[in-house]
Amino acid sequence: MLSVALIIGILLFLYPFVIYPALLIAIPFAGRKHEGPPEPRHWPTVALVICALNEQKIIRQKLENSRALRYPNQKLSLVFISDGSTDATADIIREYTASGVELIEHKTRRGKIANLNETLIARTEDILVLSDANVIYDRDAIGHLVANFYDPLIGGVSGKVILTDSAPVLGGPTQNYYSVEWLLQEKASDIYAMPGTDGAMYALRRELFRPCPNDTIIEDFVIAMQIVGLGRRMVFEPKALGWEQGAASLREEFRRKVRISAGAAQGLLRGNVWPRHVPLRFWFIFVSHKLLRWLSPVVGLWVLLVAGLTSGQVLSQLVLCGFAILSGLALLRWLTGSDHPLLSAPFYFLFGQIAMALGLAKGVLGQQTVLWMKADR
Repeated sequence: MLSVALIIGILLFLYPFVIYPALLIAIPFAGRKHEGPPEPRHWPTVALVICALNEQKIIRQKLENSRALRYPNQKLSLVFISDGSTDATADIIREYTASGVELIEHKTRRGKIANLNETLIARTEDILVLSDANVIYDRDAIGHLVANFYDPLIGGVSGKVILTDSAPVLGGPTQNYYSVEWLLQEKASDIYAMPGTDGAMYALRRELFRPCPNDTIIEDFVIAMQIVGLGRRMVFEPKALGWEQGAASLREEFRRKVRISAGAAQGLLRGNVWPRHVPLRFWFIFVSHKLLRWLSPVVGLWVLLVAGLTSGQVLSQLVLCGFAILSGLALLRWLTGSDHPLLSAPFYFLFGQIAMALGLAKGVLGQQTVLWMKADR
């Protein structure tokens, strides 16, 4: 029985990282039909909503970038929320209010989702575009996002945000990870819908927004799953480009991964990230792309435990030997600082597994705060 459990555990562990991507790459899909955008006079009204906390170093660049977006001015509202900023963020935004920028200033920090709940429910625009303050958009990004809404079944659209200037230890592995992730998102969109969205750049139909609990950790994922649960699709738009500075240190990236994993655990326990009223093919995407990946640290520990209990068997010995080699390569990367892929890939993978395991524990125990830790840049 333990041998069977070991084989099942190995397959479950490998599935989201190896088998599922290989399946999507190998199986041809018809893909979505990309019709041309509507005539300019038919463009919907859009509210670009940015929640900022102590972003004085980049907020002026974000303001100028937002004002330069290529979208009909009379149909684009720029809404900036200062979430208890203690620096000059609100003052800089205030300089632009005479030119039509809307400032919502909260003196006390409340968290991103509390601000979005209050602001989005009161908007009257057709489409809501949500952005982080440190993401610089391509001039045509809004147009590319909005053009997808010609299809009435599409309820939300996620953009392609490219990380720049990541810490050297993260640069190569992060780039490789996102290259695969974007491919999976596009394939999932072709099959039915993405199981989530990029919180730094996504759009949704205003009428589909539903407020989330104010302590929701990964609100972008919950909002995306709500859209799919309402019978609409969440799709990836690779032509909607943005750029964001990547993590400047391993510690910052570790905190980010812990937070996401804790939010996943929170959503699973609350039930607001489970698919509802969706076709079977979306369950396939959700389980393959999200659920089994989130649970991979648990599955991995189970595999190691079973392998240890059956260490006299060849398969168990191969598992333990493989883990020892993987750990040794990761440790060598840590000690030498080498960025060779043979060392950096194992390091990045184990780094992510440890962060996910800690995040799952914090999410289950309710120890992850909704207030993110602002990186000092």
